[in-house]
Amino acid sequence: MKAWVAVLSILGGISGIVSGFLVTAGGAVFGEKDMASSGATVFWISALAIILGFLAWKFNKISGILLIIIAIYGLVANGLFYIFAFIFLLIAGILSFRIKTTPKES
Repeated sequence: MKAWVAVLSILGGISGIVSGFLVTAGGAVFGEKDMASSGATVFWISALAIILGFLAWKFNKISGILLIIIAIYGLVANGLFYIFAFIFLLIAGILSFRIKTTPKES
């Protein structure tokens, strides 16, 4: 289960990075500053999603909530360009709640 969260967050992060780059480039080409700004924001939060996928092994609840928030924000900010990243990050966020924590032995 741990590995799937990391793999899905990497796939979602890479998809989000590509989506953010395309929207930023499109905003720069067409002179839309708001479009370029939202694309750049999605670019960086997608990079953060990759890190959160690995942090889910230790902090599974917090990372899961943040992955779901990133997925929803990216979909709102970038629209259908972000759909693949949305699917991967949403599944990774839901799966991170199912990671079992092992009790420490004394």
